[in-house]
Amino acid sequence: MSRISQFVRSQSICLAIVCLVIGCAASAFAVPPEETLHVSGQITFNAQCCVSLDRTIAATEPEKPVPVVVTFEVGRIISEGGVHRGFLSGLMVNGGPCTFYGPAYVPTILETVVDNRTFQWVVLPSDGLRPGTNTFTLCGGGAFGSTSLTVASITMSARLSN
Repeated sequence: MSRISQFVRSQSICLAIVCLVIGCAASAFAVPPEETLHVSGQITFNAQCCVSLDRTIAATEPEKPVPVVVTFEVGRIISEGGVHRGFLSGLMVNGGPCTFYGPAYVPTILETVVDNRTFQWVVLPSDGLRPGTNTFTLCGGGAFGSTSLTVASITMSARLSN
């Protein structure tokens, strides 16, 4: 074989390996549908804290559970109403009580549209995670009594932190 054909052959093999690695990496970062939730259009939550807000995602834990990072994004807060103001958000893990795993207050400015707000909560194995499927249900409501919160969209995702 000539040097040129040997060079082309070795470069072709390297290129094939790189393409294979990139293809595998892209599929490794794909998020299963049960681990994400996106709802758009006006969504209004009417509640006194702390009740289920009927938005659930799931994550599948290995035999030895690891922490889960749950990201919750409120897209454009349109209004907050009711006699009492202040809206809290948290999670119910596997149907348990509404718990706050970090920041809980959904900030609003009266009579002003507020842009997206993002919360990241870390749920530890000691918080009730178990091997297999675990559910994370958005919960919350008015901090000081019944209130309503209207948003343009919500997005939730759950990722294992292994």
